[in-house]
Amino acid sequence: MIPKAILSHPIIDFLANHPILNGLLIRIILAWFLPWLMDGSEVPYTDIDFHVFTDAARYISMGKSPYDRHTYRYTPFLAAFLSYIPKEAGRYLFCIADTICGWIILRFRKSRRPPSENRNRLTQLQDGIWWLYNPLAINICTRGSAESLMVLLPVLLTVQILSYDEKSIGWKRAVLAGLSHGVAIHSKLYPVIYTLSYMVHFVQINCDNVGAGFPWFEPKRLLRLVQLWIRRLFTPIPLLFLITSLATFGGLTWLGVRIYGEVALQEGLLYHFTRVDHRHNYSMYWYWIYLALAKSGSNLGLISRMLLLPQIVLLVYSSLGIASRNLGLALFVQTYLFVTHNKVITAQYFTWYLCLLPLCSDALALTREVIFALVGLLLSIGMWLGSAYCLEMQGMAVHRVVWFASVVYFFANVNLMGAILRSYNIKQERIKASKADGKND
Repeated sequence: MIPKAILSHPIIDFLANHPILNGLLIRIILAWFLPWLMDGSEVPYTDIDFHVFTDAARYISMGKSPYDRHTYRYTPFLAAFLSYIPKEAGRYLFCIADTICGWIILRFRKSRRPPSENRNRLTQLQDGIWWLYNPLAINICTRGSAESLMVLLPVLLTVQILSYDEKSIGWKRAVLAGLSHGVAIHSKLYPVIYTLSYMVHFVQINCDNVGAGFPWFEPKRLLRLVQLWIRRLFTPIPLLFLITSLATFGGLTWLGVRIYGEVALQEGLLYHFTRVDHRHNYSMYWYWIYLALAKSGSNLGLISRMLLLPQIVLLVYSSLGIASRNLGLALFVQTYLFVTHNKVITAQYFTWYLCLLPLCSDALALTREVIFALVGLLLSIGMWLGSAYCLEMQGMAVHRVVWFASVVYFFANVNLMGAILRSYNIKQERIKASKADGKND
C-alpha cells in the first residue's frame, strides 16, 4: 500500500486530478525541446517517418503527388492535410491526437467502475499512467509519429461508440462505428483484423450454448458452432456495420486513386501485404529477409504472404473465442498476437496494443507469473536494443546476435501472452467465488 502522506502530496494530487492537461503539456514541451537538443547528434530524436510525412506534404503544396517522395506509403490524405499547416505543427498535432486517445481511455475506464471508486486519488493516478503519463506513448508521438492521429484515435473511437451502451446497439451506432472503423482501415489497414470481433460484439453470442472454445476433434459440435456464428453474424446490425466499414474504406481508397493514380493503391495499401523491411525490425524474420534480399531469385512476395496464414488462424480463433465475452480483451489479444507474429515490427507497433490494454486491464489479475513474464520481455527488449545499436550505429558484424535477440523477444512475447490469458481465467474464477460468497451471506 502507498502511504497516505505520499498520495496527499500536492504534486501527486495535481497529477491525479489533471492528467489530460498534464499529458498534453508534457508532450508539447518534449516535442519542442528534445528535437532541438538531439537532432544534430549521432542518434537524432525525430523519427524518420516525420520527415517522410512533411516531405510528402511539401510535394503536395508544389502541385505534385505525395508518392513522389520515396518511401511515402501512407494514405495521401495525411500528407494533404499536413500541407496546410507549418512543418513542425504536424508534430504538435500528433501530440494533441495522442492526448485525445488518453482522454478516451480515461472515459472508458471510469465508465467501468462505480462513481465512488473514480474519486480515489490512487485510481485516478493509475488511469493517467496507462497512457497520458506513459513514457512510450509520449516518446512515439513527440518524435513525430502519426500513429495516434491516423489509427489509434479511430480505433479507440470505434470501441468507445460500441461500448457506450452495450445492452442496446442500434443502427445509428452501427453506422457511426462503421464509419470510424472504415477510416482506421484506410489509414493503416491492420485494424481490419478487428472487424470480426466488432461483429461478434454486436450480437453478444453466448458460446456456452455449444461449449467454449473450438471443438476441433468433435465434428458435430464444431458444425453446430459454425452454424451458430453464421446465423447470428448475418443479421441486420452486424451487416450494416460491415457494409458501412467497407463502403468508407472503399470510398476513401477510391478517392485517393482518383486524385493521385494507381500509385496510391499500390504504395498506400498493397505494399503492406509484401513489406519485407529488415532494418529497425524486432521480428525474428528480419534475418531471413536480410539473407533473401541478398540472394537473387528469392520469392519474397510469396514468403511474405505465407507468413500471413498463422496470423489469420490466430485472429479468427481469438475473435470467436474472446470477443463475445470481453471486447477490449479480444482486441488487445488480437493486436498483440498480430504484432508478435508479424514479419515487420517497429517501436510504433507497440502502441497498437498498449492503447488497448487499459480497456481490459480490470479483467486481468496481476499474478506472479505475469510479473516474471513481463520482466523477461523487458530484458529481451534490452538485449535487442543493445545488439541492434552495435549493428546499425557502430557497424559491428553482429547480425546473428541481433537475430538471436529477436528470437528471444518472440518467445518472451508468447510467454507473456500465455501468462495474461491464464491471469484472465484466474480473475474470472475470483469474481465467481466472490459472487458465490455474497449469495451465501
